[in-house]
Amino acid sequence: MSETNPQRYRVLLALARKIAKTLDIKRKPGNLRRFLNDVFDAVVSKFELCKRSFQTRATVYGEAFQAIFTVILEELFPDLKLIHGCEIEEACLTGVGKADFVAVDDKGRILAVIEAKGSADRIICDGKVIELPRPGLIRTDTTKKAIANAAQVKYGISMNMPYIIVTSHKPRPGSSSYCMLKLVEGKLVDLVVDVTKFDELKQMADIIRRTKPPNLAYRSGRAVKIGTP
Repeated sequence: MSETNPQRYRVLLALARKIAKTLDIKRKPGNLRRFLNDVFDAVVSKFELCKRSFQTRATVYGEAFQAIFTVILEELFPDLKLIHGCEIEEACLTGVGKADFVAVDDKGRILAVIEAKGSADRIICDGKVIELPRPGLIRTDTTKKAIANAAQVKYGISMNMPYIIVTSHKPRPGSSSYCMLKLVEGKLVDLVVDVTKFDELKQMADIIRRTKPPNLAYRSGRAVKIGTP
């Protein structure tokens, strides 16, 4: 759950949409990993990330990944309606937090909360490829934050609300992040999706389509309780 820069996000969306069309990911989902990498590479040039601090790069990469996920759903699952940035009540915080995404039905009822945790695994600066360690959920702190957000959603909204994490990189078996996710899988976290894997994206789409709409809907930028559906 994070805030995005609206103006920059619009630029990132336009960039991702252009690259998606070039690679024809709609008909060629095998290009999804290339799509991810090409967008991240284009972002480095567009926002001069080689000259920026680690924190700035992380912020821009995070927003770029959200744009990547948005475009993937636009191209591959156009029947799913995704809302970017939705204020929701949290169990342990005063006021509200903001979900990266919520999936809604045609009446605006929220079907799932989706957390985006993705980043680049390398950066090209002056023609040199520099490996970036622990991208996506490979980074333990990132996994901890995602699980903490899952707890806020499940206890703040409903244990029946699907909570899905989408990522650029899943943790390796045997790692701390892998172990933590396995402990909460099916409890706090319903599914972890590598957005470059079409079968995992389809599994996510099927979960969202099967969800019985709860008494929670997206209205004017936030989740609000409504009458029993």
